[in-house]
Amino acid sequence: MDSETLRTICSTLLPPSGLILLMAIGLFLWLIRLRKTAAFSILIATLLMYFFSTPFMAHKLLDPLQYQYDVLKEVPEDVRAIVVLSGGRIPIAREYGNIDIVSAPTLERLRYASRLAKVHQLPVMVVGGSVNDERQSEADLMKKALETDFGVQALLVEGKSKTTFENAMFAKKILEDKSLDKFLLVTHAFHMPRAMWCFEDVGLSPIPAPTVFYKRNASVSELYQYIPNAGALKQSRNALHEYIGKFWYKYIGY
Repeated sequence: MDSETLRTICSTLLPPSGLILLMAIGLFLWLIRLRKTAAFSILIATLLMYFFSTPFMAHKLLDPLQYQYDVLKEVPEDVRAIVVLSGGRIPIAREYGNIDIVSAPTLERLRYASRLAKVHQLPVMVVGGSVNDERQSEADLMKKALETDFGVQALLVEGKSKTTFENAMFAKKILEDKSLDKFLLVTHAFHMPRAMWCFEDVGLSPIPAPTVFYKRNASVSELYQYIPNAGALKQSRNALHEYIGKFWYKYIGY
């Protein structure tokens, strides 16, 4: 199965679209007078929509992912590079003259990678292709953002990969050609377990350097953890995407 088909399936099944689909099935069953099955379908969809939209459930799903690898406390002396993975793009950004630019998640990863590069004087490799066959790869957009926004030059660019596993597979050849066997891997904390699995599966040994840990808001009441909001739904979706992605890579294929 190609990456585009897989992305379409995931987008359809993950919340909120998957739960809306389940509700629509329930309404159809109601119209054809399968009332008990319809009621059950609508009830399950409603309950799942509620729970996935609460900060409580979002953190229950995220925490096992984002705390699997701790914050990078020290960089070994034999580390030779920093590899930072792309996290999407903003197409045709009007305020930048209708060109594609890096998305907020990608920018968060670049910010941390640039800090590590400046502090430890390490070269940076940007990784990410054109997921929807855009003219410019995400790696090219990352390279430009690093240079213009952070004053850091990306010395290595991998712009062909479309999935996390391809990130690892295509980056491996470049890293081995440059004899960069010891490197830091930068991505979001919740994405790090899947990224590490992919890089290790192709025979690399990265040192995890996670960024952006989503924490509970300690300044609000406990009741707030059970009040649905769009941000929590997005975090739940991100977490479910990681669980499904790793399961797919591990047991079904790439």
